[in-house]
Amino acid sequence: MNGCLRLFRYLPWTDRSREGMGGANIMAYFPFFADIEGMKWLIAGGGGVALRKVRDLLPYGAVIEVVSPDMSPGLDEMAADSTYADCLTLTRRGFEDRDLDGADFVIAATSEPDLNSRISTLCRSKRIPVNVVDVKEECSFIFPSIVREGPVVVGISTGGMSPVIARYLKARIQSVMPDSLGALTAQLGACRQTIKDLFPDSPRVRSALFYELAEEGLSHGGCLSREQIQIIINRKLEQGHE
Repeated sequence: MNGCLRLFRYLPWTDRSREGMGGANIMAYFPFFADIEGMKWLIAGGGGVALRKVRDLLPYGAVIEVVSPDMSPGLDEMAADSTYADCLTLTRRGFEDRDLDGADFVIAATSEPDLNSRISTLCRSKRIPVNVVDVKEECSFIFPSIVREGPVVVGISTGGMSPVIARYLKARIQSVMPDSLGALTAQLGACRQTIKDLFPDSPRVRSALFYELAEEGLSHGGCLSREQIQIIINRKLEQGHE
């Protein structure tokens, strides 16, 4: 017990960290979801980190250029795949300032910390969002841990403070998220306009109806038949609305 107390005495708590243990005084990153389809991403560095970022971003329609003298085999394999011909370019040379021209987002993932820092400074001067891998202080945005099931996307971040907590939460969310959640979400999305047309002046009724449809779908393994949807809508129509 005494050993534990001695260890605790030397943990790097500051007054601010004690105040922030409840989360009230810690400046967190604001989460928002952006449409990045067709946007140009520059990745400086061609190693394993660059490969992971390419794999993360391409499903969302990003257009990516990787600049590095050396490329990981995985990047070469992806670039050779005709599927990615219009969205992935490998440029085999060192980073040059002109590489930032036209970039919407930048990731600095080289093996040279000084170069990564210089890229961050250049991006900030040009107001280009930049992520410097594993150096939170050099980033103007960070990547969350992502759980995805079709159109359902959950982003988890601890602001770089505890990756293990982010991994824990990701695993917990994955364990409770039904495999068919994406299909059910797409199904409900297809009903949106019909329900808006049926209840144009009743947002609360629409909200309650969508909630009921979602509950019913989840209770039936994440899938609703057209007949089930129609029964629930008809029942709501019979109840009358505002």
